This record gives sequence, C-alpha cells and structure tokens, in this order.
Amino acid sequence: MDQNLTHRNHYIPRFYLKNWSLDGKTIQTYSILVSNSKVPYWTQQSIKNSAVWSDFYTRIEGDKEIDDFEHWFDREFETPAKPVFDKLLNGQKISYEESVVLSHFVFAQYVRTPAAYLRLTEQNIKLFPKILEETTAKINREAEKIRKGYPAFQFQKTVRESFFPMKVTVDKEQSLVEIKAVVGRGSYLDNLKHLLSSTLKVAEHHDWRVLHASEDISFPTSDDPVICLNYRNADDYDLKGGWGRKNCNILMPLSPRLILFTQVGAKGPYKDLDHSPYYSKLFRRMIIQHAHRYVYSDRPQKGMLELNARVVNAQLYEREKQEMAGWHIEQIQAERNL
Repeated sequence: MDQNLTHRNHYIPRFYLKNWSLDGKTIQTYSILVSNSKVPYWTQQSIKNSAVWSDFYTRIEGDKEIDDFEHWFDREFETPAKPVFDKLLNGQKISYEESVVLSHFVFAQYVRTPAAYLRLTEQNIKLFPKILEETTAKINREAEKIRKGYPAFQFQKTVRESFFPMKVTVDKEQSLVEIKAVVGRGSYLDNLKHLLSSTLKVAEHHDWRVLHASEDISFPTSDDPVICLNYRNADDYDLKGGWGRKNCNILMPLSPRLILFTQVGAKGPYKDLDHSPYYSKLFRRMIIQHAHRYVYSDRPQKGMLELNARVVNAQLYEREKQEMAGWHIEQIQAERNL
C-alpha cells in the first residue's frame, strides 16, 4: 500500500464541519444507526474522524492505487470555496464569479457522500442492464454485418476518460460480443467525473441567498447536507428534487445560524423566509430528516427521535461496519474478477 496516498477520504470537508465546532476540533454527533440502546444520543467526536470513509474515492489503474479524486475535490471545489464561505459567514456579499464557485461546491457536495453513492448506484443498477443489453445487441449486429462482408461501422470514440469497470469479450467464430460490468465504486467515480465535468453547468445560474435562523432555532447539519426539496406545503413535501427542476428548492446549512437557499428558476431575496420562526423550524426538520447516518451540531439538540429516530440494530450496525472495513479490497477484487 502506497503510504503517500490519501486513504482517509473526507466526504464532508473539515473546514465546513468546523462551523459547528465550539473548540475548532470536535463536533456533537447524533448517530442514526447504533449497536445498542445504551449508546448516548449525542457524542462529542473529533472532526478529523467525522464524515470519513477510507478509500471511498480511491481507484485502481492497472496495479496502482490512485487518489486523484480526493485531490481533485480539494483543488477544484474545496479550496476555491473556502474564502467564499468565509465571506458568507461574515455577512459579506459575493460576486457572480464567487457565486459560481459556490454552486460548484454545493453541487459537488451533493454527489460525493455515501448517501449519494447509494442513490446513484440504485439508479445504475436499474439503468445499466438495459443499456448493456442494447449496446451488446448493436455491436453483435454490426459484427454479423462485417462477417457477411459489409463495411465496418465506425463507433464514436468517447471524449472523456471512463472509470467504469467493464470487460468486452469477442467471439470471432460466432461473431458475438459479450459485455460485463461491475456496478460499484468504479461506476460511481465514473458518475462523479461526468456529473462534475459536464452536468455541473446546470448549477451555475442559481440565485443563492443566505437565510438566518430565528432566535430560538439552531440549524444542525448532516452527512448528506445538501437538500433538493420538492415543496408543496409544510405537510406535503419530499427530499427528491433535482438541480434543473423548476421551483425545486435547494438548501445547505452554513452554520448554526445560517442556511444557504435557492429556488430553481427564481430570484431572491426570499425575505419571508429570513429570520422566520416558521421556516427556521421547518428547515431544521428537513435537515435532520435528510441525514443518512449522522447529524452534526454545535450542541446536543432536542426532539431527534421524532424527526429521525435512531435505529438500534446490532447486526445491521456490525454489517455496515464490516462493509466499510472491507470496502476497498472487495471493490478491487470485483473489478479484477471481470
């Protein structure tokens, strides 16, 4: 194992989590999945060890392990966004260019978490069998034409590097082509590269506004902090909106007092939402409901069981723990067994 690689991948940047830290080093954490009922509802954890998954973004190229995604996130999204966040936290206005930087960061954050991995993998599992079947059938039809003496069809070359683990087997005697693929980390990294290179532009024109919590509300954050909201009323909404879907609301907590907000296709200033006790309470509820496995806060918050009750399940807890521990080796083996 290369000691120079960044194996500990933070899927929530540490500079962001520090906005909920009272000492700059630790953060209050509410775990949604626990091994037994004696586990405290809130624990004080090191930011260094929060929102981290070993080799979550590490990929394999030949026999080499590569951590280019971790560095890419830092270079292209985190480092440019840090001074923009500082401005927002200090109540300063940002330029259009800085707003684009902010959009890029928020969009990247939306797709780089374990919860996003599960969403995209579920989508891939549904879509890829049909795509592979159609692609294989097309290649086989062309191979049959070539066998009969027709000129070869010129397939278009992809304009981007693909990280999708795939193996193509050609049976020349039968004029058949077989395609096998692994839906896992490699397909997820391929999704990320595409989303954060091509699809990213869909996020650039949002009119971001910073909203303040009412005096009695403190916003937490979570391990899945970017919320795409389809809102109809306080009792009728879902958290499955899309970045390009008109009237979808996108939210991301900035600190215990501030939350980032935009509505797709609309302009601010959303004055009725700012300092609003009603909407502050609603936003807090959504933040907690949207959490995947962890809620983070500067102080322990009340009412958690009502909003996102923790699951006490020793078997599930141990299984997820083992899956994370064996993640890297299992992904490598699956790709090499193609």
